[in-house]
Amino acid sequence: MATIGDTGAPSTNTVYFDALLSSTLNGYVDGGKLIDNIFKDSAFLAWLRNNEAWKSQLGGERIAMPLMYGKNETIKSYSGYETLDTTPQEGMTTAFYEWKELGGTISISRKEEKQNSGESKLMGLLESKIMQAEMSIRETLNSQLLRGTVSGTTFIPGNAVKDLNPLGYFLRKDNTTDPTTGGNVGNISGSSNSWWRHRTAVLDSGSADTGNDFALAVTTYAGLKVALHRMYNTCGLGSGGNPDICVSDQITFETYENALDQQVRYTNQAFGDMGFDNVKLKGATMVYDEMVPDVDNGTVALTAGTAFFINTKFYRAFYEADTQFAVTPFIEPENQTAKTAKILFMGNAGISNMRKHGVCYGISRTITS
Repeated sequence: MATIGDTGAPSTNTVYFDALLSSTLNGYVDGGKLIDNIFKDSAFLAWLRNNEAWKSQLGGERIAMPLMYGKNETIKSYSGYETLDTTPQEGMTTAFYEWKELGGTISISRKEEKQNSGESKLMGLLESKIMQAEMSIRETLNSQLLRGTVSGTTFIPGNAVKDLNPLGYFLRKDNTTDPTTGGNVGNISGSSNSWWRHRTAVLDSGSADTGNDFALAVTTYAGLKVALHRMYNTCGLGSGGNPDICVSDQITFETYENALDQQVRYTNQAFGDMGFDNVKLKGATMVYDEMVPDVDNGTVALTAGTAFFINTKFYRAFYEADTQFAVTPFIEPENQTAKTAKILFMGNAGISNMRKHGVCYGISRTITS
């Protein structure tokens, strides 16, 4: 076999480069390094992965999430030979979410190969291209799951509904109106089914908006603590527990953090050890992310703050088992002197109990005491 850079046997050289590039990239993915790096810089993605809300599903026409919306009405106290109610029970259905796909490529031209002759130089070039790809995947995935795209002051899956479902799509300002784009959430209408509505609260006025569970005019640290704690408790009503994560914009996080300055402040140490700033909000862990939008005004640029409350027992980010950042072999098209590998992801986000999640919006960005 020709050595690397041997111009006398370019065809053999090409086969060697293909094997080197493909095996290196495949090993990078299958060994978990690509996936680890995608999660390590996003607090929200890291939380999902480390709290088992990042779930694998092997194929299927759609993602199905069974849910309960009613009680078993046969449960009662009884004595001795008294009969029990055997009436068949309703109150169970399924939420369906469509598969969404992400894809990107890593390409290396023949010229780049020749300019980086030698295995170490070629590996350095490939590593740079992999790093560029993983940073781009991480940013895209995080943006799609948190922010989405603005459409008429609401947040929807972007790119003609081909993007993943964002939090702003599930946790809308008005929980009595179904999304105008992308259909009903999980194929179930919240406008006609009150049990399929999340919790909402406006914090810049004592006058409630449509669908609000409560409204508060928050102008102080003490008021913000009351509001965030109330949303946490409201999401915990009924069975299923309370939210375990609160994701807010940076200013809202810092304001709540400042509100605790004169008190004992608790953090999630394990999450902190992973490099993520956080503070405990009752039983939840509060983090911030630059992709959190302004739900009140329906904009990406923040005029007012937003805090999403999520119970990951009932929120899942799914990925297709064979397509979690899967890598194809490097292939050279017949009309180019370059070779390209594809990186593919197939998945989506879904909720199985809307009442266990909430959003506080209209949070002032000028609270100082």
